[in-house]
Amino acid sequence: MIEAGAGYSNIENGVEAAEAAAKQAMDQAGITKADWALVFCTFPHRANYQEILKVICLVTQTKNISGCSAIGVLSNHGEIEAQPGIVVLAVSSKKIRAKPFVIYQLGAGGMKAGEEIGELLRSSKSPNSLLTLLPDPFHIHPELLFKGIESKLGEVPIVGATASEDPRINDTFEFYGDSVASGAVSGLLLDGEFSYKVDITQGCQLVGAPCVITKANKNIILELDGEPAFQVLKKRIPRGLLQDSVDILRLLFIAFPPDPDQENIIGSDYLVRNLIGVDQKSGYVAVPQNVKEGQIVAFTLRNPEMARQDLKQMLDRITSNQNPDNSFKFGIYFNCCARGSSLYGHQGIDTAYISSVLGEVPFIGFFGNSEFAPLQNKNHIFTYTGVLVLFSE
Repeated sequence: MIEAGAGYSNIENGVEAAEAAAKQAMDQAGITKADWALVFCTFPHRANYQEILKVICLVTQTKNISGCSAIGVLSNHGEIEAQPGIVVLAVSSKKIRAKPFVIYQLGAGGMKAGEEIGELLRSSKSPNSLLTLLPDPFHIHPELLFKGIESKLGEVPIVGATASEDPRINDTFEFYGDSVASGAVSGLLLDGEFSYKVDITQGCQLVGAPCVITKANKNIILELDGEPAFQVLKKRIPRGLLQDSVDILRLLFIAFPPDPDQENIIGSDYLVRNLIGVDQKSGYVAVPQNVKEGQIVAFTLRNPEMARQDLKQMLDRITSNQNPDNSFKFGIYFNCCARGSSLYGHQGIDTAYISSVLGEVPFIGFFGNSEFAPLQNKNHIFTYTGVLVLFSE
């Protein structure tokens, strides 16, 4: 049996907020002791992170806690952006085994930290394991972290997001028990007898059909479908965006299929990356990774209405075919910090849609700098994306 509850507080006093959120989570779960918990705190509470964790450990009666700092937090009770906020997920279940951890950056851009995580978790991994990662994006590169983990642990599904903080500083904070780290990766390995579903929703939607790269040099796309890349771009986007190259880079992005050898982009299965330069005279488009001729790409546009529609479609997918006798018990939602009010113009849109579909199912999450999820049986890094994970018996 899985018993879970979510708590949420926007009280300015960190200790009081921690107590309120933790008690709310425990009350909703109907338990007096949690087996494990997740905690996300917004940066206005930074000075009190350790005291907050101590209170949550006391209320939940467990030190099996993972979490991180955030620019915003969310739950089925609402969203908080850049204001004092704490969310807590408390879970009790004999069927789910949880192993929290924190590993500091050990060099090689995150590869060594990944190797240490893989060694640490090797004896705990099972065929049903799910790994949640919450790394510091300023010191740990997620791709290298994944490679390090998989070199020691083998294939394991990964969900999560990079921690976030006050955008004026280049540090984030990772939580483990009642301790606070920086320049580290916090995480939680879950295994046992449970089921889960993972799906993503894109904040950037495809505009026009995919194109074939017909001429390229490293990360520079020179031609698409035999034409100068910028000429193809012009045909795909609203004419008003062409007036200002800053708007092009701010609102227009490029999508890659998960497999570079894929011959098409299917549905929402794509990876969004920033354009890092355009040159109208020469016609080139620059992207943040090397590309090859023959590869499929597409342009995408940030659009709040299209993002809402994609969110609805994701919720339809993830709730379809769910056994009514085995309902969802709790969820975690990793949302990009470029979504929320910066995308929609209003707070609380994503959580309102999720709550309207899930009803009383408790969930928490935070706004991260990038998101992680398996796609086509391989772990990927996403941007401008929401990743929803739902758990059941």
